[in-house]
Amino acid sequence: MKTTIRLALIAGILGTSLGASNFDIGVSGSDQGINGFTFSIGDYYRVPYQEVVVIERSIPRDEMSVVYFLARESHRDARYISDLRLRGISWWDISLRLGLNPHTLYVVDTHRYHQPPYGKAYGYHKDKKHRLRDADIVELVNVRFLSDYHRISADEVIERRRSGERYNRIDEHYRGKKHSNNPQERRDDRRDDRNGHGEKGHGNPHER
Repeated sequence: MKTTIRLALIAGILGTSLGASNFDIGVSGSDQGINGFTFSIGDYYRVPYQEVVVIERSIPRDEMSVVYFLARESHRDARYISDLRLRGISWWDISLRLGLNPHTLYVVDTHRYHQPPYGKAYGYHKDKKHRLRDADIVELVNVRFLSDYHRISADEVIERRRSGERYNRIDEHYRGKKHSNNPQERRDDRRDDRNGHGEKGHGNPHER
């Protein structure tokens, strides 16, 4: 009887370990897997990939970058922001609740596209009553994310978006062109760049 119990415990431990190992490999072990866009978000915002996967279960993948962008800008926990979103609050109102100014927050540096929702002329309005739609905010944040992460111009991302390409496909395209296949090396490079400009990720979860 004791032998049977020991064997069951060993099997359970091994099963759990293997499951965790497969999870880590699928999410963070390679940026070429099926979770490539999730990997890129975690890599860019310097957050645990497992956390991104958990939040993505309730937030649409295209909106995940907005969650972490606002977490970084407000120094708040990403889970707090996703909870606000799940309550049906618009991204605009979430920005205000976090103490951010959405009129100046959602700006894309483009030299070619100045019509809505792109361009500084659209990012900052004299009419303070103007509100960006959720879809516009998702677009602007993802364009900035993809442009900065892959070190390409916002115009290049916008051009692909206008042709109907989805964010994850754009990310997949440029990940295949990375000069380095080492995710940690890319992360260290961006950390050096941001430290030089005084920018940081949102870090560990903060008090709500």
